[in-house]
Amino acid sequence: MASSNKKSAIVGVILVIIGAVFLLDNLGFDIEIPYYLFSWPAVFVILGIMNLLSGSIRASLIFFGLATVFYLHYYDVVRIGEIWPAVLILIGLSFILRRRSEPKGANESEEDYFDEVAIFGGVEKKFITSGLQGGKATSIFGGTEIDLRNSNAEDGAVIEVFCMFGGVELMVPEDWKVQMNATAIFGGFTDSRTNISREPTATVYIKGFVMFGGGEIKS
Repeated sequence: MASSNKKSAIVGVILVIIGAVFLLDNLGFDIEIPYYLFSWPAVFVILGIMNLLSGSIRASLIFFGLATVFYLHYYDVVRIGEIWPAVLILIGLSFILRRRSEPKGANESEEDYFDEVAIFGGVEKKFITSGLQGGKATSIFGGTEIDLRNSNAEDGAVIEVFCMFGGVELMVPEDWKVQMNATAIFGGFTDSRTNISREPTATVYIKGFVMFGGGEIKS
């Protein structure tokens, strides 16, 4: 869990620096704030780097793409008002092609590791495996629902979550001991299970980052 604590510390340091710079500027100190360092595009770059370090390649590419579009708009290379219809078309095509490529019963899997991404939409997946090793769930303006109630987990399995204006719902067996270590900013991650076994069969770790979103564990 040391890597998760390190990531949380990095996020905290970045937020402190950004807050300190803007606070000094508001107090009247003459501070020149470069747009490319302190702006929404910069936030998207940071989120892209965080997802890249955690192995969520698809989510990182989306954040880098958003940052690129906003930077190009700011420097008058392209105008967002001119290209947003093309963005809608690409998003729509991605949903269509994904749905066609998914075989019947694709919402059920026997894989021992999952990596699900929900962006401007929803993902529902059920896993039936005898040795779950872990997984990743990313939700950006969307929702992810992972059903693990019919699975057995390896002791020490790690599930990483990333939520930004979205949510992740994990349904797990009652005999799992779940330890959460997620960083939450204007959001939260809770364990809503009421019947938890006193003799757990495995310990599963939940770690990640939640911003303007939420996560929940159910049984």
